[in-house]
Amino acid sequence: MGQESLEKTDTPESVPSVELDLRSVTLHAAGKGWFEYTGTVNGAGVFRVPVGEFEIDEAIRVSRLSDPVGDGKIRIASPVDPVQPMDSVPSTRTFGDLLVSMKGQSIEASMHDGSKVDGVLVAVEQHTDLVGEASVDREYITILTKRGLQSQRVEKFASIRPTDAGFIERLETTLAEEGRPNELPVEDVEFVFADGPAREVSVGVMRSVPMWKVSYRIDGNALIHRSIVDNTSGVDWTNVQLHLLDGSPVLFTMNLRSVTRARLRQLKRPSSHAAVAPSFEESFGDLQFSAPGAMASGSEWDDMEAMMGEPFGGMGMGMGGMGGAMGGSISDATDGGEMSPIPGRRDSDELALAAEFESLNRAISQTQDAPAGSTMQMQFDSVDLESGKTALLDTLISPVSIAEVSVYRESYHPTATLLSLEIENNTTALLPSGPLSVLAGEQQRAILGEVVLPALGPNSKRLVGYAMDGGVRVIPTSSPMMSDTESISIDDERHLIEVTTLHHRTRSFEVINRSGDDRNIVLEIPLSPPPFEFQIDESEKQEITVEKTEGFARVRFSVADGQSRNQQTSDQRTHSTSSSWGTVPSDDLERWIANEKWDDGVRAKSREILDLRDELDRVNGTLGDLLAMRKELIAEIERVSNQFTRSANDVSLPQEVLARYQTRILNLETRREQAEQRMTDLAETRRNLLDSLGMPRQLPPELSPLRAFVPDTDLIPSQAATPSQALDDASNGKPQSDDEPSIPFGLDPFGN
Repeated sequence: MGQESLEKTDTPESVPSVELDLRSVTLHAAGKGWFEYTGTVNGAGVFRVPVGEFEIDEAIRVSRLSDPVGDGKIRIASPVDPVQPMDSVPSTRTFGDLLVSMKGQSIEASMHDGSKVDGVLVAVEQHTDLVGEASVDREYITILTKRGLQSQRVEKFASIRPTDAGFIERLETTLAEEGRPNELPVEDVEFVFADGPAREVSVGVMRSVPMWKVSYRIDGNALIHRSIVDNTSGVDWTNVQLHLLDGSPVLFTMNLRSVTRARLRQLKRPSSHAAVAPSFEESFGDLQFSAPGAMASGSEWDDMEAMMGEPFGGMGMGMGGMGGAMGGSISDATDGGEMSPIPGRRDSDELALAAEFESLNRAISQTQDAPAGSTMQMQFDSVDLESGKTALLDTLISPVSIAEVSVYRESYHPTATLLSLEIENNTTALLPSGPLSVLAGEQQRAILGEVVLPALGPNSKRLVGYAMDGGVRVIPTSSPMMSDTESISIDDERHLIEVTTLHHRTRSFEVINRSGDDRNIVLEIPLSPPPFEFQIDESEKQEITVEKTEGFARVRFSVADGQSRNQQTSDQRTHSTSSSWGTVPSDDLERWIANEKWDDGVRAKSREILDLRDELDRVNGTLGDLLAMRKELIAEIERVSNQFTRSANDVSLPQEVLARYQTRILNLETRREQAEQRMTDLAETRRNLLDSLGMPRQLPPELSPLRAFVPDTDLIPSQAATPSQALDDASNGKPQSDDEPSIPFGLDPFGN
């Protein structure tokens, strides 16, 4: 390998130019190309490759010289150093701009009156003069002559001619550039070979190229890949070995052409009279570029945090792999497997099919040393393509498998199916995405449809539709969501009933085939959101194939011509709920008791729970009636007592009347006490029922008045004595035993 360097072009005339032939071109679909030239060199020589200014950075980054002598150089013309002053170029846009460009130049001026003025042009100004009653803008020029400064209006001069030869040359160059037709500016990349014997050499250079395009067609049962290649290199390709690569690389551009200098931050010089040692801030160097607009002025490292906020750090993560792969041995990456032809879908004559595709290119492979499935490479051994022309290059992709199916998806059409191709890539290469045309008929002249084929990795499969299938009809029906109880579990300790319920919905698809041919049907059924699961009847799993994809379940089966098939699917989920005995609806308990599906234990326990619930409802109803009666008794007692009091205060009542009042009041009080005693007994019964059902001991709102005369024993300490015990202890004169519990008000009949 030769020594590679970048130097300013200074080739002596004694070094002759040599000619090398373009032998290999490698184009990447992302827009970069590797051009390799080979030939024989005898002695010293220089080979020049003209490249556009827009792609000179690519040539600087990746270029190569291979010379057995080992002493070679790569050179380009050095751009302008930004610290060097730029030559001023005269402005020729207007006459005034040209005069301004001549400031400081020695001139010879002739006036219309025949006089001459020689000197140095000092200024070009515009003054406003009063002419009559109007203000007029006039241009004046000021010339420094031997007699001093002279200022005259421009229109008084017949001619103004610069005398400096250098300025005149720059002006003529500028005018020549203005009159030259627009052309793409180019730079020469020079490959310099040292003196030596005759030997074979090669050079390579990376260039920016148009992205080559992709299209496909289905020809019988063959997948044909078409590469659309544009030659914009400015060089005719003759007998060139063409390599086409595709993949998904991360690429970028970077300005490497301009001369870059560090612009350091200026620090304040420390004073010698400082009381303490001065401190200095460290800074990164600012970079200055000579090319206008190449990068923003300022430090390359300024705003680094902002840049790091962009994806991949402003695409600065590198990806030198592209340059490394292109700069390496290209010949090692062109080994493609030979592919045998495959029979067409409608043609059983394999020999005829082989002859039909014999002229197609078949060299397709995975790029050597690249990660598996990341690239595709095609090789064309001999390509002739003039500059400015486009080549259409066909390649037979093999091995691939292509199957024709009829796909139903309700979002496509409510009843029709879509003719589709199921394409499986059995090669080791990544097939790029591109438009695909499906051909059929005699000599494959009919276009059945078109579709965009997505990218296909190795051993991957895609289903693409290309036309509506008018011979197959699908009638979908769907049932509402149903719920069935699957199991019942009763827990006696926790007083819970666990019920497992199956929620399911059935969908039916009646497929009718009147196409004149057997059809492979694929039903694409949307999957219900979790936790629902897609299910197929177990008896049908031998006849169908189910494949689950993201968002869809694909059910595949065959329907003969003139036949129909009803395919059912279901979405199911099971849900378990636990309820206390007191909260289970009575209707559910009655259904479980009447349903012979459940075992005797579940039905008996359900009957027991239902009886307890009915008894609790009866007790609550009785307590409510007793509370209402007690309220009426209290109101009647108050009425009779008030009437008796008013009558006794006015006059002395006879003994018989007093006895009647007293008897009435005593009867009412007795009935009230009986009602309260009855409610106390029922409260005890209610508490036992609540305990049996595992329900909390809380009074419903309609029974809350019971708290007025029934104490809440949950708020009384368990060691306190009951009133009856206290009275018995007081009457007997015996102290209360510490071992006996003391409940002052007796047991709480309501469990509160």
